[in-house]
Amino acid sequence: MNLKFFYFGNQCPHNCYLLARIKTIAWHEHVPLKLYDLTETPKAAEEYQIFSPNLLIVNDKHRLHGPFTAEKVHAMLDDEDVEPSRYVVRQSDRVVRGELRPITSDAVLRTSIVCAESEDEGLCRGKSEWVKAALDRTGLSHLGYIHLIDGKCVGGAEFIPSLNVPYPIPDKREHNAFLTCSYMSSESKDFKTHPLETLEKDLRTWNFDTLSVAASPEVVFPNGPADWFVKKGFEDKGLLIEEELHGAVIRYYQKRL
Repeated sequence: MNLKFFYFGNQCPHNCYLLARIKTIAWHEHVPLKLYDLTETPKAAEEYQIFSPNLLIVNDKHRLHGPFTAEKVHAMLDDEDVEPSRYVVRQSDRVVRGELRPITSDAVLRTSIVCAESEDEGLCRGKSEWVKAALDRTGLSHLGYIHLIDGKCVGGAEFIPSLNVPYPIPDKREHNAFLTCSYMSSESKDFKTHPLETLEKDLRTWNFDTLSVAASPEVVFPNGPADWFVKKGFEDKGLLIEEELHGAVIRYYQKRL
């Protein structure tokens, strides 16, 4: 038995508690655990074909990208048959336009309500530190926008320059931006269009000529459903990987700005 956990720093607020969870499981079960921060080991992302902010590999056999439960990990350690789980959400076309805040280390704390399902902003402290480091590294003034309705975060659009992406995506170059997170999908309202449209205006000003994203056609993680991006002018550039345990076909989409 063995475990490998890959994570893109604290880009995703889930990474912090998932890291603690997998360390606890490994310690209790006396299972070897290898940790890979993709920020420091981008070659691991290429070797294992990782296109999402976290990935767990159990017994060199089972791949779990996205949040996972301790129960599922224990079942896989015992090589039990685990049914694929699909978190499918349809995206409404009813665009809602609330208040936008540029994504900075302070503003991103407001995302705890959607990313950690809690109003405790301390749960996004690691994310705040990640944003600060990214801004320092790139020299940008912000990384996109969070979307607020009645003072509460309901969605957003976050990016980094593609040259700073650890995933083995195509077209890594200076003028290609990569959308690290587009949220949230809702069957009743579209909270994603407003921050994306505003971000695209900034990207043009900053001389980016394309915006890319890794997304699943149906499954919400990562960044699904992808047909929403097609409606927004993105082109399907091909398959990246298929994650069978999530029923997730992750494809690469790109839009000319």
